[in-house]
Amino acid sequence: MLCNKNMYTCAVVLAFLLASVSIDRIDGKPDGAPLEACATMTPNHGVGVYPQFINSSPFKTEIPSGEYAIMDNTLNLELRSVNDVTTYKGFLVMAFDKNDATNTPIGTFKLPSDGKVIDCSGIVGSAATHKSRNEKKLTNVQWTPPKNFMGTAIFRTTYVHNATTFWVKTESIAVTYVMELPTSSTQAPVATTPSSASQLSKTWISLITFSLMAYLMR
Repeated sequence: MLCNKNMYTCAVVLAFLLASVSIDRIDGKPDGAPLEACATMTPNHGVGVYPQFINSSPFKTEIPSGEYAIMDNTLNLELRSVNDVTTYKGFLVMAFDKNDATNTPIGTFKLPSDGKVIDCSGIVGSAATHKSRNEKKLTNVQWTPPKNFMGTAIFRTTYVHNATTFWVKTESIAVTYVMELPTSSTQAPVATTPSSASQLSKTWISLITFSLMAYLMR
């Protein structure tokens, strides 16, 4: 065998193979998060690699329409860089019912501008992820709630900057689905109170009396 004749060659080949396996494990899937990542939303980037603190995330999931939405309406999400400088290579986003302790994803995603959809928890299209490792500053995603959903949805997104730097389950604002959007309160006109009306009448009477007296004294 070759290894018996040339131990140095075998050692080099073995080292190369080990390095290749290690690199593949660290870099993860270049075409998006695998289904195995659905449960924890954590990338499998090797032993000793841990997520960053959520509060320090340079990325955020924005809901431009705000914290209320009409029942059955599709939401537009923006997965963006906070400073418009730092980029991310990968992402995984899911929606959850804020009041459901089971943490089961809800709703379905449409095909993102720079990604694809996957079926987490056996629910078709319940998550969206990247499809390439190109650097991103903004990804537009659309999400449709379950039929007749009248609860509060929250979006959790994992952002991957590189193999050793990533943020897990960063949260968006909560969005409550309602039958109609609440209107902003307006100030009602101030009603004329009896006392103010009485005071106004007295003022006019005084003016008329003064005018009449001045006329008679001419």
